[in-house]
Amino acid sequence: MTFEKEKLVFEKEGYFLFKNFFSESEISSLENAIRKPHSEWLKLHSHKDTVNSNYLTSSSLASDRNDRLTLFHFISQNKIFHILKSLFPEEKIFFLNTQVFFTPENQNRLPYWHRDVQYLGVDEEEQIRILQKDIVLHFRIPLISDPGIELIPGSHSRWDTEEEKNVRLELKDAKNSNSLPNSVLIPHERKDLLVFSAHLIHRGNYSQKRMSLDILYTNFPEKENTIKTFSHFPNEEELKQLNHGEIYHYAQNES
Repeated sequence: MTFEKEKLVFEKEGYFLFKNFFSESEISSLENAIRKPHSEWLKLHSHKDTVNSNYLTSSSLASDRNDRLTLFHFISQNKIFHILKSLFPEEKIFFLNTQVFFTPENQNRLPYWHRDVQYLGVDEEEQIRILQKDIVLHFRIPLISDPGIELIPGSHSRWDTEEEKNVRLELKDAKNSNSLPNSVLIPHERKDLLVFSAHLIHRGNYSQKRMSLDILYTNFPEKENTIKTFSHFPNEEELKQLNHGEIYHYAQNES
């Protein structure tokens, strides 16, 4: 299985939508496995402006062993792995995290333009360097029809224009909810798969109810300290049952 056409589009635009990529049974199984961890996360962290939950494979959230194993099987399954290796054949790719994106309780909450890298707490020069060397991918799986992601195609491989920077960072009286030129909205349906770069300038859309799982993959391994904190990686027994267990490799703490 190769994805040459998809690879060319992704390299240029920073995203690709795979229509009807999953079967209904696959999505139903995923939906059943993610429901309790997401619900448990909301009990601990819910806020009227919240738009996503995270670390849903944590043992404290995915307390049912079968649900947890179902999620790990889904994350490292063959057809997802084939996409990862087709897009980046020379790279080692690793699992990082899971998130569910949903409609905020606050109906006045406006979608906001951002690059994921802006939340790392590093200066702009370092952000630009990260953009050039690090791969961070969202594999978005809608559990219901999703109004979509709005993004600026090609912005994953360049830095902001002056207007984009002002809007994204709310400079010179701009708001991060303002419209930006050259944006496209990518709606997606249950059974679809949207793959997009976290380096893209992008924002959600809250015009209707949404519930989509994001799996994050990178070309750098997660840190051991983070795994100890969240316990969101498979244990040794679980790892033996999974395909492509190498994506769960992590960077051990330096002594």
